[in-house]
Amino acid sequence: MNVLAIGAHGDDLELFCGGTLARYAQRGDHVTMCVVTDGRGRPKGDEAEIIAIRKAEAEASARVIGADSVMLGVPDGGLWFDPPTRHLFVELIRRTMPDVIITHPEHDYHPDHKTTSRLVMDAVQIARTANYPSEYAPHRKLVPVAFMEAECGIDFNPEDYVDVTPVWEQKLQMLEQHRSQLMPSIYDPNFVMPKREENGFYHYVYVLGGFRGLAANVKFAEGFRWWRAASRIVTYRVLP
Repeated sequence: MNVLAIGAHGDDLELFCGGTLARYAQRGDHVTMCVVTDGRGRPKGDEAEIIAIRKAEAEASARVIGADSVMLGVPDGGLWFDPPTRHLFVELIRRTMPDVIITHPEHDYHPDHKTTSRLVMDAVQIARTANYPSEYAPHRKLVPVAFMEAECGIDFNPEDYVDVTPVWEQKLQMLEQHRSQLMPSIYDPNFVMPKREENGFYHYVYVLGGFRGLAANVKFAEGFRWWRAASRIVTYRVLP
């Protein structure tokens, strides 16, 4: 199965569905992790250097589970719902030919998250269109779209769960690749990655993953909702 996960920023996928992607990869599915924006929003430093660092971090995270890494390069904080940007999403879907797409929910805290969700829902339909001008052939398959967690789980009620306890260490290792997210400046030669018990990333996923696990009667879980729309509802289990 081809799995396409699309997150607005570097670390979004790791935080909200990293364990699920690890489970897919573990069972032999082909996983593509796409970061839409270029990461220039943080830390402090030269934009070109930051973009290069964030790209390398995303690639390193994907390597932890043997996934492909794609970065669309849209300026961080500058993602708009417009035809040129939608075209990038259409081409991505046609190129990767996914059997399932995981992305942000429609309602979230960050405009880049919300716009990514809207672009995915439109692009997955346009990607089927026979005469749409494209470098790639139409992807005619009816692709279900799963929404991963909203930030902090706020106003997000899962309807499906994945037990990520067996791959919890891999999820943490994926997060560990995003060092720059915790750096005040890329020019700080003395920066040391905080110990796990002092790392805000780990606290975040332990609390959210543990809470979802409580609902699913496992130690750690990730929660999802499905896009309920014509031709997107399937009668078989898609999540691992």
